[in-house]
Amino acid sequence: MPERTLPRLQLLSTITALLVGLWLPLRLLGYPVPAYVDTLFDLLVSATSIVNIRLYFHEHQLNLKSYKNWLRISPLLDLTCVIPHSAISLLLLGDASHPILLTNLLAARHIWRIKPYLDSYASLPPVTYRLVPVFITMPVIIHLIACAWIGLGSGSAGSHPDKVIEYIQAIYWTITTLATVGYGDIVPKSPVQMLFATSVQLTGVAVFGYVLSNVASLMARADAARDHHMNNVDRVETFMHSHHVPDQIKSRVRGYYNYLWSQHKGYSDKGLISHLPPKIQSELLSFINQPIVRKVPLFQDASEELLEDLMIKLRPMIVIPDQKIFRAGDEGDGLYFIQNGEVDIVSETGVSIAKLQAGQFFGEMALISDRPRQASAVASTYCDLYFLDRSNFNQALHRHAEFRQKIESVIQQRMTEIS
Repeated sequence: MPERTLPRLQLLSTITALLVGLWLPLRLLGYPVPAYVDTLFDLLVSATSIVNIRLYFHEHQLNLKSYKNWLRISPLLDLTCVIPHSAISLLLLGDASHPILLTNLLAARHIWRIKPYLDSYASLPPVTYRLVPVFITMPVIIHLIACAWIGLGSGSAGSHPDKVIEYIQAIYWTITTLATVGYGDIVPKSPVQMLFATSVQLTGVAVFGYVLSNVASLMARADAARDHHMNNVDRVETFMHSHHVPDQIKSRVRGYYNYLWSQHKGYSDKGLISHLPPKIQSELLSFINQPIVRKVPLFQDASEELLEDLMIKLRPMIVIPDQKIFRAGDEGDGLYFIQNGEVDIVSETGVSIAKLQAGQFFGEMALISDRPRQASAVASTYCDLYFLDRSNFNQALHRHAEFRQKIESVIQQRMTEIS
């Protein structure tokens, strides 16, 4: 089955199941429509049931030609729905809404095909994936119970000449009974109604328990990042308290965690994606960091393949205000990119040479020269940096000959300028 066709068939199955669950009970309760509408609706159910059979065999990877595979509950139920009951009832009995149409309610169970349909959208938010099936299924369940209550006589409320009012009363009774908070204004009268009301209350315990658990789970997930962050803060606070850490250091630690929450929601960027395959990591980091890396003259003409190799090697760093990133005279070990914050470049005599901000870089000469650092780099604020060390840069050069030749020519040019 073509890849694009499968989600469309799943959506068709879901929509038909929704229509069956909503429309068919009302039709059987006597809501009048022209006979041809019943026939067209019945043909839709028959056609969709054939689709459901095909989907079943595709999803379970079963052979359509094997008779043993047909002797399963789901295909047999769908085969029952393939029969055009409305047309047969109209021809033989003169009534297109005979109770035999109840058989078509078996097709309503396919409303859960909404889940595999949503699976076809990889970028769908988890909240949507979990709530959409609930929001589709709950109205159908309430509607079916309300229609069954009307069919049983509506209890003490009794039948009403206005079908709309009768239906609204049934919906009201259904919700209060499912929620097990019935107010006693509409109560069952016959034993059958009592048994039905009891079963609805038991169903309500399960259904609303399921809904509430999903909502509670989603609410917990929505604040999971803060809970994770606060747990880390609590552990650090306990550690500092047990070791009698001075208030000045405590203040700096708390400042760091406040910055970590405000900028990263308590998570390390690299740690979040470390479980992904290297290829996806490089593509993701390339999308995030390529605008910064492309500003470095050395990389302006670099190929996409080289940049992807370099992206996976970038190491994130967080530095605090007044922290020295490197000092003048240090061995040049790599290049730094500024994602957030400000960095001062200071001469050996303490004079500020430049103030660099987000999107800028420094220390690039360490990649092409063995000379020590000519100046110091000091963080003015909290900074998010990415660091590319020389060894990883050299490994990338070995895999990309054209770029290595460019670097060699740059080195020769710089050496000529120095001499």
